[in-house]
Amino acid sequence: MATRRLGGIATSSSVPDNGGDNSGGGGGSAGGYVDDVFSTYVYAGNAAARDIENGVDLAGEGGMAWIKSRTNTGYHFLFDTERGAEKALSSELPDTEMSRSGSLTAFNNSGFSVGSFASSNGSDQDYVSWTFRKAPKFFDCVTYTGNGVVGREIPHNLGCELGMVIVKS
Repeated sequence: MATRRLGGIATSSSVPDNGGDNSGGGGGSAGGYVDDVFSTYVYAGNAAARDIENGVDLAGEGGMAWIKSRTNTGYHFLFDTERGAEKALSSELPDTEMSRSGSLTAFNNSGFSVGSFASSNGSDQDYVSWTFRKAPKFFDCVTYTGNGVVGREIPHNLGCELGMVIVKS
């Protein structure tokens, strides 16, 4: 399968509202388009270290890459810049943070790098990745330590009410 980037056309309703700031929200030089802050990217695994270039600046702006094999029923792995490379969460496993050597090995200014880990770049496997860059009113990734207080508010940089929250201990 050929490597390709799937993208959409940005409309006024699909562009993150940055309060008039068209930099994409993170203080960087990106324009105010969905492709600057989000990517769905399909690639063929080759079990060799490589860059996945999807146009999303994770190194400078921060964010998350969610990787899933399309060839088999393997797990979903979520990697974020708060935890760092090779540290994953799985949406369907009870495990907390997992170290996965050779998985997502670096966050880059145009995507991310993967090694030979079978769940992110195995030979003869097809993968999909969803990459989210931090941007106001679009996406943020934070870590916190629970304290048992009911109704506790967790600070974030979205500048709006939350539409979805993923929490994993």
